[in-house]
Amino acid sequence: MRTKRERLTSAKARLASAHEWWGWQPHTGQRRLFCSTAAVRVAACGRRWGKTECLSVDVATYALAEAGSRQLLVAPTESQARILGDAVHDLLQRTLPGMPKARTHPHLVLTLAGAGDAPASEILCRTAGRDGRGLRGLWAHRIVVDEAAYVPDRVLREVLPPMLADKGGEMLLASSPNGRRGAFYQLYARGIVPAGASGGADYEAFQCATAQNAAHLDRAWLASQRDEMGESLYAQEFEAQFLDDWGAVFRTDDIDAAIADVPGARLEDNEVRSEPQPGRVYMLGADWGRKFDYSVVVVLDATDAPARVVHLSRWRGTGWDAQAMDAAAIIARFRPRRVLADGSSIGDPIAEMLTRQIDLQMPPGAHRPTVERFLFGAESKQALMDRLNVGLSARALQFPPHRALLTELRGFEYAPGGAHTLKMAARSGGHDDCVVALALAFYAAPDPTARRAGTGILLGSQAGMGRR
Repeated sequence: MRTKRERLTSAKARLASAHEWWGWQPHTGQRRLFCSTAAVRVAACGRRWGKTECLSVDVATYALAEAGSRQLLVAPTESQARILGDAVHDLLQRTLPGMPKARTHPHLVLTLAGAGDAPASEILCRTAGRDGRGLRGLWAHRIVVDEAAYVPDRVLREVLPPMLADKGGEMLLASSPNGRRGAFYQLYARGIVPAGASGGADYEAFQCATAQNAAHLDRAWLASQRDEMGESLYAQEFEAQFLDDWGAVFRTDDIDAAIADVPGARLEDNEVRSEPQPGRVYMLGADWGRKFDYSVVVVLDATDAPARVVHLSRWRGTGWDAQAMDAAAIIARFRPRRVLADGSSIGDPIAEMLTRQIDLQMPPGAHRPTVERFLFGAESKQALMDRLNVGLSARALQFPPHRALLTELRGFEYAPGGAHTLKMAARSGGHDDCVVALALAFYAAPDPTARRAGTGILLGSQAGMGRR
């Protein structure tokens, strides 16, 4: 095991090398994390703090400086593991042109040949999976876990630490916060114990707020994000604070379990996109934005279990006719078996526009789905969200790690309503449009428990005018 002095000396030397090789100039928060002497570093990071950049430089310089070292990079999903692994590879390729990158799906292996007789360094990139089964039997000098708050607790507690036992190794865990729960939060809490106190000597925690990267960010943009999200969600997403979630509608464990690499789906420009596949059964849910809200369309592949989100579009600031046209284009591509849309208030005339656009855009002879309206009221919304909650709890739903969707699911909570009742809505200042569109798509999927009498589903022009 390296001493604290050896870690600090190594970090300072590697920091100088990173500046020489790649011109890297870390901001103060990145420098503190990079030069920490703790055996276990735990970083709660806000959006746009520079987490991937800092981790990739740390891993790449260590591989170059420490001949014969083995590092293990772990992330919740393949796509997230690939982002960090590819970032490391890109840095190394700039220093070692032509360095090979071996990939055996879903794994990435980087091998750096040592100079002369020096042994080669190795970097393994792996996904955590649901129980870490694919990680067992490995060993490493260092383990770096990206988005650690979404890695199963059992992996962080039971699977990864033994890998370091033989070499007395080190661990770096970084993630956006995910509430005051789970192994990541407990490790973070252990790291904020003053050095010398019980449990605190070998751990160090870092609260990496977005503001630390202020020189590279637009202050007006940050202010707009605070206005859009509300204070509580902004505190979590940008100030890296761990929030209580006593009123959450959906359990964090259920949300985390639904995050997966959906075959064929990719995250692009804050959307989930994929190509329709023949023989698959699709369902579509649409929620129309009001004022500053978003309009969202979600397409679900409900061919078999679990159902999977294969498309998510989110927009605002366009006219209703343009939104109906865009939604109809998605319907024409995927040809869903059912379309379930918000039919309350403004939703009814938009649904009529959507029906006309489907007739215009659907290929001749193709099935034209009826646009079914969902009328929102206290009972119908409860039934809709109960259905989604049961699906998440039963592990009957999967989706890629779409940032807005995850933020809305975690921020969807019970709040005081009128006459001593509770209502379900986004956390103050936040949005719930992705949640509603997902719930509508899942509600449309065939399931014997999905329907209740009087839930407010009306077809075609039977829909009346309501208010959500």
